Amino acid sequence: MARHSKKLREEARQLYLTWEVTSVSEIARRLKVKAHTVGVWKKEEDWDTLRLRIDRQAAERLVEKIASDRVTLNAQHFRMWGLVIQQTLELMQRTKNPDIQHLERCAAAFERSQKGQRLARGLSLDGETEEAIRAEAAAESRALIDTFIDVVKQRVPDEAVRDEISRALIERVPKDADQDAQA
Repeated sequence: MARHSKKLREEARQLYLTWEVTSVSEIARRLKVKAHTVGVWKKEEDWDTLRLRIDRQAAERLVEKIASDRVTLNAQHFRMWGLVIQQTLELMQRTKNPDIQHLERCAAAFERSQKGQRLARGLSLDGETEEAIRAEAAAESRALIDTFIDVVKQRVPDEAVRDEISRALIERVPKDADQDAQA
């Protein structure tokens, strides 16, 4: 009986941890055991904590996969645009007396390739880096909050209420955004 109970317990745990079944009563019904028994197993083994740990690990793996896929895609994109540049250069070398239209098409291919490579490296098309873009966004957020605080100071007569509103706003600003804005 103990071995049978152990197998049922493992089945019940798996049903719960894989989200196949979420209620103790449904697990009990499927396995033909008492709901109280499943509830005891769930509590003894702390299935909720196990489920959270499994879900967190799955989410972390998903984030890693997405980041890895993005890096791979960007590397492929960068190499592809490099190939376009290389082929355009080879074409230009083979052409004896290029006309102006041919040169314009080559220049357009170079320009598109450079833009593609900048995007693949995470840079903006106008040369601005991602850090600069984030710093600018943080500065804009901070300026908006400062404007709001100024309006509150002008419109709210009670100084204690004004200070409380200001503190609450400043506390809700993400630390990174606030530091970026000061940099």
